[in-house]
Amino acid sequence: MRARTLVLQPLARTALLILWSLVAWGALLALLTLVDAVSEGLRPALGRLLPTGGASVWAWLNVLSVMLALAVGLVGAGIAWSSRARAPTLPPAS
Repeated sequence: MRARTLVLQPLARTALLILWSLVAWGALLALLTLVDAVSEGLRPALGRLLPTGGASVWAWLNVLSVMLALAVGLVGAGIAWSSRARAPTLPPAS
């Protein structure tokens, strides 16, 4: 193996682990926001999720992770829909 591969492979795996951790955290936050929106209303639920002007980096990271989870969900749904649309259908049995 080349030296560059030995260095880049663990870094890429770590980046993927962080990325998927953010997606999982965002999915959890989105689910909890939906539950709060049903019980309390949309405005208070989104008010807790969306950061204010002087919010910390963690508040912005929460919003980023929710957007990332939504994007992953939309891309996954698009891929599933696309593969289902291209799947060959069987002719009716006679």
